[in-house]
Amino acid sequence: MSSYYTNKPIKNEPLVSVERVSEERKNLLFGIPIHAIEEKEFFNAKGERAHMNYDTDCLLLTDGEYSPNNDYRNKEWFHIHRGGGRIITFKLPYLCAVDGFSFNTCRNDEVGVRTPIYVKIRVSADGENFETVYENNDTRSSRDLHTHKITGEFNKVKALYVQFVLQVTHHVYIDELELFGCTDLENAKEPVNDGKCIFNDFPSPAEINEYPPEDILGAKNIVLAYNYRPVAEDNGLLTYDNFLPMAAYLDKDGIITDTFMDGFLFLPDVSFEFSPSGKGAEGWRDYMDSIFEKDKNLNALEKAARDIGSKLNMPDYKVKVFFPILYTYTAPDEFGMVNGENLVFDNPESRKKAIKWLIDSLIERYKNGDYPHTELEGFYWFEEALNITDKYEKEIVLFACDYVKSKGLKCFWIPYYCALGYEDWQSYGFTSACMQPNYMFDYSIPKDRLYETAKHAHRMGMSVELEVWKIYEDENGNIDDDSRENIRRFIEYLEAGKETGYMETTKMYYQGSAHGCIITKGWNSKNEYYRQMYDKTYLFAKKKL
Repeated sequence: MSSYYTNKPIKNEPLVSVERVSEERKNLLFGIPIHAIEEKEFFNAKGERAHMNYDTDCLLLTDGEYSPNNDYRNKEWFHIHRGGGRIITFKLPYLCAVDGFSFNTCRNDEVGVRTPIYVKIRVSADGENFETVYENNDTRSSRDLHTHKITGEFNKVKALYVQFVLQVTHHVYIDELELFGCTDLENAKEPVNDGKCIFNDFPSPAEINEYPPEDILGAKNIVLAYNYRPVAEDNGLLTYDNFLPMAAYLDKDGIITDTFMDGFLFLPDVSFEFSPSGKGAEGWRDYMDSIFEKDKNLNALEKAARDIGSKLNMPDYKVKVFFPILYTYTAPDEFGMVNGENLVFDNPESRKKAIKWLIDSLIERYKNGDYPHTELEGFYWFEEALNITDKYEKEIVLFACDYVKSKGLKCFWIPYYCALGYEDWQSYGFTSACMQPNYMFDYSIPKDRLYETAKHAHRMGMSVELEVWKIYEDENGNIDDDSRENIRRFIEYLEAGKETGYMETTKMYYQGSAHGCIITKGWNSKNEYYRQMYDKTYLFAKKKL
């Protein structure tokens, strides 16, 4: 039982006789309170928060009020947050004959609002012997931003207790559970204890129990180079000065003394991804244009890599480049014109066409450019969790990975901490995967999160992302308490990597979104603590910490 639910016991009690038997089929749950909610944690659904799980004293599921739209913020939706599975139990006032159910869920991929993966209906006449009378293992939907209605019918059966069994993904919102039946028990069979497992059994994922090879992606230290943020005055484009202290280790006088980061993942800020522009063909073109902007982004990196090679007497020196595979959101009415065809994402083939066009366009533009000091090494699946409530997700991810590999390139993924699908990443076709600890962003999370992440990553053959954000320094070199704490926590990432071994494998670095460059801004900091973070990151990257 979860501590955030207030439950009544499920037990065998004397039956109460109905005053008037009726054959009228109606919703028997109207006005009935929730009796109990039980929770079971699955391997890929940790991290629920109590305040996001509505308690059993909430009557939203049976008050007869429906949400007028798909907006999860509407007060008529009942909220369940992560934690795996839920058994929602109702006790009817008297023994009834039941034969069907219905409820709505909403979906909004931008904020992780998903539909349940499956639903089971279990009934009992005595509170002890439960029979599964309905089971649907695929209740996924095909469109984002819509209300998904889940219904089912089954042979008439007697019921006093009724259980709705759901697998929960991230956020699940349910609107008005309905159970259909009548008080006339004629022709209704007695439920029997069928001994079935309440929750679906998940196959244990194949455990690798080692970190990936350091060069599995062709680069040992890959920085997330956010290169496009349309809401910024300069569109968030990266410059030569941004790239130089990332690609080279600079002393306090700005002299290049060694190489540093050798891989650069170009990707847009999330403000673009979730914007209308980020969901249409014209916006995708704008993003691709930004990568190849004159004197910025890829061209600025090329110049920095050239100067590093020249300074270090390494004329053939190259850094590796990775491009993103943007997500094909299905909510807009249409995506736009691609290769003479107006794409509408109402089927998986149209979504594949958009992904293929993006990959082909970026490869062609790169090959037609002048980049002798960079090398295109692969692509990155941009989403941070696999959307397993989308019935076409796996098919599309497999297509993308296979297509990238057919070009002789690699495809990888960076899920957030224990994101959906992380233990199954290999079956989606990725070359490699890297887990985010997400320790940096919430001071309430203990340091143990770094070691837990290392354990999960090592078990599943993944690497670990390093994360830092929000370090502010004034013109005199002063930093505030939050900045100092963020530096301290980032150094804990480095120390944990040294202790657990993820320093020895492929390393990826998040240092803020567009124009973040938080780690590498420290090279010329007047604050000694901040400069030390830059130095320690360099030692970590070189496995010398």
